[in-house]
Amino acid sequence: MAKLPRRKCANKECRQWFHPIREGQIVCSYQCASAVGKEQTRKAHEAAQRKAQSLQRAAEKKERAAWRQRKAAVKPLKHWIDLTQRAVNDICRETELAEGLGCISCGTKTAFAWHAGHYRTTAAAGHLRFTRFNIHLQCDVCNVYKSGNIEAYRTALVERYGEAAVLALENNNTPHRWTVEELKEIRLAALADLRALKKL
Repeated sequence: MAKLPRRKCANKECRQWFHPIREGQIVCSYQCASAVGKEQTRKAHEAAQRKAQSLQRAAEKKERAAWRQRKAAVKPLKHWIDLTQRAVNDICRETELAEGLGCISCGTKTAFAWHAGHYRTTAAAGHLRFTRFNIHLQCDVCNVYKSGNIEAYRTALVERYGEAAVLALENNNTPHRWTVEELKEIRLAALADLRALKKL
């Protein structure tokens, strides 16, 4: 049999050149074979540990998701309405601030605090609470202390969108019962728009 070409010992502590006496031989001695075997066993054990830890993390993540789902299922509808309202209010307010608009009612561009004010209130027209055409930037004075300053609000809406659009909003009285699924969808859309706005 032809002499096999020499190679380096696979034992990292050795790495001496040697001539293998059989095919597939990767170490130069029994001592190195033992060392390499132990190293391979250690690596296999570590790989098994990593896999077990990965599986455990995945199981824990799945359990946390299931727990969140169970927790969400027992939350009242009002919780989801409030969460969604905050997200929709944020995008309506921030959009008009980014556009350089002022208070829809009085026109001021300086305010102690900016609000997202509803033309038709959530109490009177809950079905329009997430309709963005019904929500505009308002200063705290008009929104809080002047109860929305509705007359001036309407005048500004007509100037901005036209009488027909405002009348359509005022005459929209179709009741609607929100579902959790709808609210989640509306909220996620508002949050996505808010993220996109912040990237501009």
